[in-house]
Amino acid sequence: MDTGDVALLISTLSLVIAGASLGWQVAQWLLSAGRARAVLMHGMLHGAGAFVGPVRKDGSGYDLKILHRQGFEGIAVVGIQVTNHGRAPLFVEGVSLAPRGGVMRFVPIAELHGPDLPHRLEAGTNASWYTIADHAATLAASSRDVLREKVSGVYMTAQLGTGNTVETKRTLRV
Repeated sequence: MDTGDVALLISTLSLVIAGASLGWQVAQWLLSAGRARAVLMHGMLHGAGAFVGPVRKDGSGYDLKILHRQGFEGIAVVGIQVTNHGRAPLFVEGVSLAPRGGVMRFVPIAELHGPDLPHRLEAGTNASWYTIADHAATLAASSRDVLREKVSGVYMTAQLGTGNTVETKRTLRV
């Protein structure tokens, strides 16, 4: 091997290492941001708290009849639980209720139960916001009757400080 071949080998190896380093830096930058995930919740407000659970895959909500039989009374609610899976904090600026298959939105303002908005969500934490379930039924009915949309139910979205919106994957049938 002459010096030209050795120089080419060292240059090629340097290029590969530089490319791997750049890829690692990009991956670290992408993973270091806040990453929000949302879960659709359903349940009942009772006193200062709420009995809630995630909406099932089939679209059914929390069975409130069980709570009524046990003597609990309250208002049915639908909500969103936002979890920050990233390494950096993120801000939740607002939440809204939307029909799956429709375009209208209901943005709860006065009847929103949860932390004040905007809310700083630290890495590895979550927060939940709830609104009265009657609004979900009214929104779905209005979308079907007035706008003639084929609505299968409702879901919720959270608007983040970055301008992105995260939505729940599951739909509550109403």
